[in-house]
Amino acid sequence: MFKIAIIGAGNAGCITALHFYKYLLEDEICDSFEITIYHSPDEHPIEKVGQGTTLPILDLIGSTIGMNWYDNKIGATFKSGILYENWGKKNDKIFHPFKMPDMAMHFVPKKLSKRVLESNLFTVYEKTITDPEKEIDADIIFDCRGRHNRDKSNYESLVNPLNSVLLSKKQGQDTDLIYTKAVATPNGWTFVIPNQDSVSYGYLFNDTITDREDAIIDFVKRFEIEEINDELKFENYRAKNFYVGERTILQGNMYGFIEPMEATAVAFYQYICRQSWDAIFKIQTVDYCNEKIKTNMKQLENIILWHYQYGSKYDTPFWEYAKSLPFNPDQEFYNMVYDRETKLKQYGQWMKWNFENWKDGVEI
Repeated sequence: MFKIAIIGAGNAGCITALHFYKYLLEDEICDSFEITIYHSPDEHPIEKVGQGTTLPILDLIGSTIGMNWYDNKIGATFKSGILYENWGKKNDKIFHPFKMPDMAMHFVPKKLSKRVLESNLFTVYEKTITDPEKEIDADIIFDCRGRHNRDKSNYESLVNPLNSVLLSKKQGQDTDLIYTKAVATPNGWTFVIPNQDSVSYGYLFNDTITDREDAIIDFVKRFEIEEINDELKFENYRAKNFYVGERTILQGNMYGFIEPMEATAVAFYQYICRQSWDAIFKIQTVDYCNEKIKTNMKQLENIILWHYQYGSKYDTPFWEYAKSLPFNPDQEFYNMVYDRETKLKQYGQWMKWNFENWKDGVEI
């Protein structure tokens, strides 16, 4: 019996559980397996706003917990792409689509967690874990307890202009909104995510540049916000090593975090799952998989920083700061942007046409 333990039932924990359930069934790499989820909702609350995704998630959820669009139970709505408003100097709006007929989704993390925990696919314990390798009997442990439980000696900072977010929800569904909005503001940008029964807003800014009260005033006025539901300060970071101790893998915000532009988090969790599979079953070395994960997150960092290089319609201290940040991407990045003959197919989570779409939208 191959035993997997997952600590945490947020997005990362749920995606990891579903990924290994699906592929252990399909691959038959071990005779039998058991996946156990430990969660402590009071200590590690599930995100209170909607979550955007990219393409790879739909097959995973549909083939495990049986989601469909008619009765999906996770609050999912269609996501055809991202509409950028007020970015760059060339166009007021840039639509970054998925190619037809592809479609991703938005979902409600708390509803996904409930669906996974009640699916009867996993053994579930509501229990606080403080020392995973001493407390848990399993062949491998995925630590998805979130950013507050990090041993900071194992982490390095990523370059990004943001460190704070104000969160709000408006009840009711906007049926015309089948994409995520990323709206540039004088102090940063705001995501707008449609869910089945509400629309989530996240006003991102840097509190060393913009006073919190000024950010609240702009958020409320610009988006007609009635109530601030939550606010967070965050760091942008990644782990130096994803495999720690004898049998623990860092996943989700325990591994790393970067601001939510391009909605890369869920697909990145799936990427960690794929590299973890190779490390666990010795298809590749742990060091090789570690470098693959670090490189992938560095590529995500480069793509996100590139969004700030052309500024926005606002000439403000935030945008001057954002444009001044060090941006030194690798040669592969430049090949994707400027070399129409490149044979590279993917960089981070972007394909060649993604680069062309953004470049054509913002470059003067």
